[in-house]
Amino acid sequence: MVRFPKTSASKLGGLLILTYLCGGPLWSSAQTLTDKFEQLMFSRDKEKQGAIDYAGHSHNDYWQSQPFYTAYYAGMESIEADIFLRNGKLMVAHDAKEIKTENTLNTLYLDPVAKLYRKNGGTAFADKAKKLQLLIDVKENYKQVLPVLVKALEQYGDLFNPLKNTNAVKVIVTGGRPKPGGFKDYPKWLFFDGEVNWNYDAASLAQTGLISADLKDYTDWNGKGLPENIPAIKQAIAKADSLGLRFRFYGTHDSPNAWQQLINLGVYWVNTDHPKTLELFLDQRERSSFQLAKSQSVYTPSFRYDGQDRKVKRILLLIGDGMGLAAVKAAALANGGILNMTQIKMVGLLQTEALNSDNTDSAAGGSAIAVGQKVNNRAIAVDTNGKPLPSVAAVLADQGWKTGAISIGDVTDATPAVFYAHQQERNESEAILGQFQHSTMDFILGGKPDWLEKKKDWKGYTGVSIAKDQINQSEGKQIVFLSDELLKPVKDGRPAVLKQSMLDGIKFLSRDSKPFFLMAESAQIDYAGHANDLNYSVMETLDFDKTIEEALRLADQDPEVLVIVTADHETGGLTLLDSDRKSGRVMVNFSSNDHTNAFVPVFAYGARSFLFRGVYDNTAIFHKLLEAVK
Repeated sequence: MVRFPKTSASKLGGLLILTYLCGGPLWSSAQTLTDKFEQLMFSRDKEKQGAIDYAGHSHNDYWQSQPFYTAYYAGMESIEADIFLRNGKLMVAHDAKEIKTENTLNTLYLDPVAKLYRKNGGTAFADKAKKLQLLIDVKENYKQVLPVLVKALEQYGDLFNPLKNTNAVKVIVTGGRPKPGGFKDYPKWLFFDGEVNWNYDAASLAQTGLISADLKDYTDWNGKGLPENIPAIKQAIAKADSLGLRFRFYGTHDSPNAWQQLINLGVYWVNTDHPKTLELFLDQRERSSFQLAKSQSVYTPSFRYDGQDRKVKRILLLIGDGMGLAAVKAAALANGGILNMTQIKMVGLLQTEALNSDNTDSAAGGSAIAVGQKVNNRAIAVDTNGKPLPSVAAVLADQGWKTGAISIGDVTDATPAVFYAHQQERNESEAILGQFQHSTMDFILGGKPDWLEKKKDWKGYTGVSIAKDQINQSEGKQIVFLSDELLKPVKDGRPAVLKQSMLDGIKFLSRDSKPFFLMAESAQIDYAGHANDLNYSVMETLDFDKTIEEALRLADQDPEVLVIVTADHETGGLTLLDSDRKSGRVMVNFSSNDHTNAFVPVFAYGARSFLFRGVYDNTAIFHKLLEAVK
């Protein structure tokens, strides 16, 4: 039974109440395509990928602006308080000179724990899977202090007694305390902080709550890079592991790199004086860490025709929406350090500013590539006056080329739309699709717009056939709508739709032995950047890379093929923090959930690929493509 002292009820005011929103499963049948894509981009529901082997410890917690509460609501599962015994009361302070009469252990810690425990229905946290421990650092005279501490804890019934209450808050004594042989002099429900070099029998081990050590006893590491003396550090952690205990270093640097390296070494309790900052780090770490179970094979290009100054007659423009340099690097590291695209020798950097903003959206970024001219954000291939600007696909079609566009997103989304439509507002989906029938493009393939689901009597367009999931090789001008199952993320089981659609598109456009232009977009790399989800980003980029592989194979067989791999912008502000390419492990940081103005890559392979080297504006892609076909 847990008892709550009467004094606790009067101090309940001021508690911050957190509400956790639990989302339903993705791809509900009641959702529109836009709803589904927006959920993929903007959902912050954590995806548990296995047991979490780390947690936060709030060191010197009493120095926080709100002792206990700051750490508790930051998700710290271990909270530390230093105590002195004064006039029969347990006082919380770091030094004796800092003692204030109002700062008792009961007031700052034990009463708040009891209130929250009651509020949560008999657990420390609303999340029943989480446990809480209090680390009580006895600053002096532990033989006098511990009996008073035991008596104070007993006032709360079984709240602090794990032997009787499986949901109890564990109290662990550190600082002034007996060695293992003296643990038996105290109740078995009171635990003690162990040390690496202590010896334990079965009884003392049962009262040991964790193993702690001063990092400075092992290394003078400044928190940057890797610490020296790693074998000794690992040996200390291994001692705790062998005893079935969790390990904590104190005296550590309080920085993301230090936290990450210690987690990598096997430290469970991450020590911090900044619980809110650590909360953000650990919270994002679940979405910002990824390890590929099995690397995918990579094609070795022959470079037989690469860079030859030969007129181009077949163009594959492959756009990774939102794919910045760091997204490419993260996918490469996860795949053992190599991708198909990273083997390409002709490389450039693209500047992505829009006409009216340095941070572009997909409409302006795609338009610049497609039409060779800056436009405003949200504009689909029109100038500031709304005048249509011909895309490279339209220019080539006028010269007798066959053309097509593919996307693993809505077929009227900005990136595919800029190659066949013209609108001042990218959201005019119905008008955008309606313009396809009047365009010179031969086919478009992608997801079905939401408004079509509501138009049960929609009969299509004159002279345009409608296909499902796959190009109809026996038909002419057509729109191919992909079913929802073929638009879900790769991490959720999508097959190689982009690769197969590109191969089908090449076959379709090659029927009359005419030159062709085909744009294929990996749309969901952008969604992953918006969602700050590394798993999502890497898997979409690897899927894109398998599509690139097929393009390289074609270019190795055909001397008149040019393959361009690029992006319309970067999404997520991705930076690499840590990796191990041998194991496929990557950790990153997302600085934004939107587009950034970072450079994006250009990889060029095949005939006249040399035209695409250097640093240049996104509008140059249009002009370089037309130069390549002369």
